[in-house]
Amino acid sequence: MTAQLIDKQGEAHGERQQSVRTCSFRGYNPGICSIEVTGWYPFEKLREIERVVTEAYENAGPILERVGMEMMLGWYHYGPGKEIVKRGVDFLYFQTGSQGYASVVKGPQELVGSFNLEFVDEQKGRARINSTTPFNKDQERGVIIGGMSAPGDLDYIDVKNQENPQIFEIEFA
Repeated sequence: MTAQLIDKQGEAHGERQQSVRTCSFRGYNPGICSIEVTGWYPFEKLREIERVVTEAYENAGPILERVGMEMMLGWYHYGPGKEIVKRGVDFLYFQTGSQGYASVVKGPQELVGSFNLEFVDEQKGRARINSTTPFNKDQERGVIIGGMSAPGDLDYIDVKNQENPQIFEIEFA
């Protein structure tokens, strides 16, 4: 599964290289099961995945968080992630100016929003990301956890957004 979604026209792009490993869940949808990790998809494809999961499960938050983690692990291992992110904190820096988000989600900002690093303090192991995207915030929490954990150098990652769902407070060590 991938976070790589749309261009300005909402066209599908990319080569078909790595397919989703399994597709057995409540609310099974064959269109979702044909997703390729490195492919480009219309914006609504990821929104469809969110809808299927939230309709199929009463408590979809942990599932969507895991989806976000798996998306970033796929991006790291099968896409350009290893070239961009050498340490977990590098994933945070890649979010500066919504650079990381804009590399995988394309379209007008008023439609796709932004995912922007507000600050990072490596010494204290703290950071903050502001998200104005339309995506599920549980899934985005998983994106942060997956992106930071992929290089394998961090022992602890905690991401919270209870006070304001759009603001992710991150602790790491």
